[in-house]
Order: sequence, then structure tokens, then C-alpha cells
Amino acid sequence: MLERLTALASGSLTYRRVAHFLYRLAFTIGVSIIGYGSLPSVAVSEEQVRLGLPVNCKMGLDCFVQQMPDIDPGQATLDPLCGQATYQGHTGWDIRLRALSDIARDIPVISVADGTVSRVRDGIPDQIFDAANDRHDLHDMACGNGIIIDHQGGLSSQYCHLKTGSLAVRSGMFVRKGERIGSIGSSGVAEFPHVHLSVRQDGKLVEPLTGKALRSESPVCGDLSGSLFDAASRRALVQAPVTILDVGLANAPPELGNLVRSGGPPLATGGGNSTIAWVWAINVDQGSRFRIKLVGPGETTLIDHATTELPRRKANYLAYAGRKVGVKAGTYLLSVEITDGEKRITSNIRSFTVSE
Repeated sequence: MLERLTALASGSLTYRRVAHFLYRLAFTIGVSIIGYGSLPSVAVSEEQVRLGLPVNCKMGLDCFVQQMPDIDPGQATLDPLCGQATYQGHTGWDIRLRALSDIARDIPVISVADGTVSRVRDGIPDQIFDAANDRHDLHDMACGNGIIIDHQGGLSSQYCHLKTGSLAVRSGMFVRKGERIGSIGSSGVAEFPHVHLSVRQDGKLVEPLTGKALRSESPVCGDLSGSLFDAASRRALVQAPVTILDVGLANAPPELGNLVRSGGPPLATGGGNSTIAWVWAINVDQGSRFRIKLVGPGETTLIDHATTELPRRKANYLAYAGRKVGVKAGTYLLSVEITDGEKRITSNIRSFTVSE
């Protein structure tokens, strides 16, 4: 049950170098243990090898693409959609939940294609990775709880960071495309709850959205003509990765680190000394601006604030604006938009009912 899986870079936002080092170490150990190609390599039809998403959730509502594979072979970074939603050496697709508490919802991780389970590992606790305290305990378990499935045609898929105790398969089982194999968790080297999907062809890493060998000497982005994903999955994955994860109204500024651990702060109550409107977003590009507008009872505008341009890209970002006056009981409308200085990239509108 505890066979070592080939460990993968975790999707770390703050400690990327640590995660990349752990991946290299674990990969060296794991590749000598795990064999690939247990299914014979045979010619299969176009339809049979089309991959689905590794999750059963509403993309952009319940789950979100945080990071993609890094297809650049050098020191630069490049994601398969020609953007920067990746980090140096990252090998797969990270589809996340908002906060650690969300893993209690048991969001299903599903098989991307028909195949036979070749390796599983369970029993690693869910947590938010802390480089200072966890690096030694997890040095050969960066993937956390994980599964490897062998498919026809020499393809294999690997799923990392599953919720502890959620694995629904065992080695040797045959699974169908779309069948539940576990739940999204935060085990191993994971700074946010997510599943990390990586794909191999004849044991070598490939980028499944483009179908190209990963970190090829001539990386190709934006060309999906050779994609391994089915049409519906491609449509879900090609959406712009910049996403507003949450917005809120509070009596005090939230802390970015606490959002992924416990979610947003409590809703503001009447009688406080200040009013804070906040927005939590991911994959925000350099030069982006936030506009935060809060309208109170009687359609009175209480906050209307535009930030300056971001000096650099932010994989994980918190913006807020406030006033040194508390809110009164009533209904408030908070609207947030992210622009590139000229056009709107994404937006969110939410109403809140404040009580005394």
C-alpha cells in the first residue's frame, strides 16, 4: 500500500525551489522502483486515447487551474497556453480548491481514461506545506497520497496530493474513464488543496494539452492540434487562468496566508470601527489593476478604489480597500473587477446582509 510513487513538483507558490528540489530527489528514488509499460503498447483509435479532466467539479466555480506544466527546457518558464501560469520545472496540471477546509466536501478525483491501477499510496496527512518544518518528513513523499494508472498505447497518468483515506482503488484494479479514484486533498508538498496530474508516454513526461514531449528543445505553446484531451476538457482548460477565488466584507483586513488555511474572515457586523472590502485572486499578470467598489443601503457608494498596476505577476494575491467607519445593518453590494489597464479581464459581484 505504501509503495513509493514517482514524486512530482507540488504546485508550491512560496517555496517553489524547495518543492523542485524535493521533486528531483524523489523522482530519482521513485523511477528506480516504479516500472512503466505494464500494458503492451498497441495501436488504439483516436477516440480511445482522448483524456478527460482528472476532477469532477465545476471548473471556475468549485475548482480552479492554479498551475500548468513548464514547457520551457531552460531557465525561463512558459506554460502550454503561452503564458506564465507555471514555475520552473513544474511537470503537471494543478487543479485546486480554495481552502484546506474545502477538502471536507470530497471533490472527486477521477481517472482521465480507461486503464489499470499500477501503484497507490495513502496515509499521508493533509496539511499546508511548511518548508521550515516539513521538508525532512516529506523528502521522498512530495506527491503525497497518489495513484498511477496505466492506459493503452503506452500512456500513464499520475495523480498527487489526494485526500488521506479517500483512495477508492487498489493496485491491479481496472477503472473506466471518469470513474472516481479518490478526492482532492492537500497531502505531501502542497501549499494549497489540489490534485496534480502528470502524463507519460512510454515512461516519458508529456504535456497533455499540446501532446508534446515536456521541456522539448523546441517548445510549442498554443498549438492544440495534437492534444491528448477530449474536446470538452480542452475547452475547460484553455480558459484564462486569472481567477477571483473569493471576495468579502470584513471589519479588519484579512491575511493572505490565512485564506488558504481557513478561508475568508467573518462577515462584517454593525458597530465596528472600520469596513474592509477584499478580493483574493490567482494568476494575476503584471500590469493588472483591481477596482473595488462597495455600495451600501440607499445605493450609497462607500468605497470606490482602483489599485496601481502590479509591478510583477502574482500567482496568489490579496487586495483590499477600506474606510475607518463601521457598517450599519443592511444589504451591501460589492463589485470587483480586474483589468489590464484598458479592458476587463474578470469580475465578481456579491451581496452581503450585515446584522447588528
